[in-house]
Amino acid sequence: MEAEKFQPGIGWFARHILGKPLYPYQEQVGDAILAAIRAGRGDTFTVMFARQMGKNQLSAVLEAYLLFAYDQGSIVKAAPTYKPQIVNSRMRLLSMLEAPMLRERVWKSFGYIIGLAPEPEAVAAQSGPRILFFSAGPESSIVGATASLLLEIDEAQDVQLEKYDVELKPMAATNNAVTVMYGTAWTDDTLLARMRAHNLERQEQDGIQRHFECDWRTLGRINARYRRFVEGEMRRLGEEHVSIRTQYRLLPISGAGFLFNELQRHLLRGSHRWLADPAEGEEDGYYVAGLDVGGEERPRPGQEQQANNKRDSTILTIGRVRYNELELPTIEIVHQQWWTGLRHGDQYARVGALLQQWNIRRLLIDSSGLGEALASLLCDKFGPERISGYKFSRSSKSRLTYQLLSLVNSARIKLYQPEEAPMDVYEECWKQLRLARYRIPAENCLDMYVDPAEGHDDFLMSLALCAEAIRDLQPRP
Repeated sequence: MEAEKFQPGIGWFARHILGKPLYPYQEQVGDAILAAIRAGRGDTFTVMFARQMGKNQLSAVLEAYLLFAYDQGSIVKAAPTYKPQIVNSRMRLLSMLEAPMLRERVWKSFGYIIGLAPEPEAVAAQSGPRILFFSAGPESSIVGATASLLLEIDEAQDVQLEKYDVELKPMAATNNAVTVMYGTAWTDDTLLARMRAHNLERQEQDGIQRHFECDWRTLGRINARYRRFVEGEMRRLGEEHVSIRTQYRLLPISGAGFLFNELQRHLLRGSHRWLADPAEGEEDGYYVAGLDVGGEERPRPGQEQQANNKRDSTILTIGRVRYNELELPTIEIVHQQWWTGLRHGDQYARVGALLQQWNIRRLLIDSSGLGEALASLLCDKFGPERISGYKFSRSSKSRLTYQLLSLVNSARIKLYQPEEAPMDVYEECWKQLRLARYRIPAENCLDMYVDPAEGHDDFLMSLALCAEAIRDLQPRP
């Protein structure tokens, strides 16, 4: 592959070369994909746009950009059907290549190849970069092609996993080409859903965004006609209608993949009350806690609610430990604190005060990132017998998930009644528990999370850390 001739962003190219402007969310995705291609990272991206939000337009602009910017190389575009999906993709790209700077250099071959010659005189020689269009249907045979620049899979939720693993993905192997999967939601076990879950996990590890998801509200905020159309469809069909849920809200049609079912959520509901102060509680039992640490950046005045919606918070969950009829330790969650944007120095002071006020016997802190310094300071002050850091990794989060599920299934962890609790705390906690999902990142590993498109998981993690705090407790003699 030769060096690029052209490096401005995809938005500039779409406006000034093709005359087909993109929306900002399309530009963000396109530029991220181009950056990975230039760096030779070989990433696999997942792109989920609601219907009529321009994923096919973005794909065609991206293809045109690569044909224009590189001297050589190949793109492979696959879709579940040749007619109409591949035929439409081919026609869409040809319309992009009708731009004045490009139309004289376009060549076509065998009905499924389109190329862009470096100059009009080279069209007959069919030189320059090219794109090959294939069906990814189960009956097609497409082995042997090479994607040196980009491998694209449209409507990836409808492509069989075996087809991708055996015939499509190897096309990108020789040059470690970038792969992009486009589509919408269907069920939790599709090719697109599985790669999406994998990308979200990797993103947590290295901070590189490989999954991009925009439901109907993204375009609705900037296109009033689109917003009115979708709102009308939602009134006509209902928000839970299969087409609304999958094509516009980007939610799967089944409940598969949720961490807690209806019975488990019922088991989590306790009959005890919220305590504002330990003096209000009964004298038997003692307290443990779990702390999930969020960032300390504070929003500007007037932006507090917007910031709360986007950033994780620091959550302290306090539980009273008692023993059940089998003399096994159980936890009654009696108090939770919720801080968003609080500086870590203030967090340290408040957590320290609560440790003393509640006489907490053991506090488990997520120390895998932002909480490491806070855990160290609290450990220095209160001692390692009371303060323990818990570093999140694939294996440790699996351990945490299994422990929480074990306590829930045996009715050994309960949440307070809502009557005396702060309503925002109670509602956010239960919202996260309802939205909590699981994934299986490796054999014998289980992970829990809340989809970032739906909310946060800080209450969930704080509750799990509190549950973990009693793991080593033995049955009472």
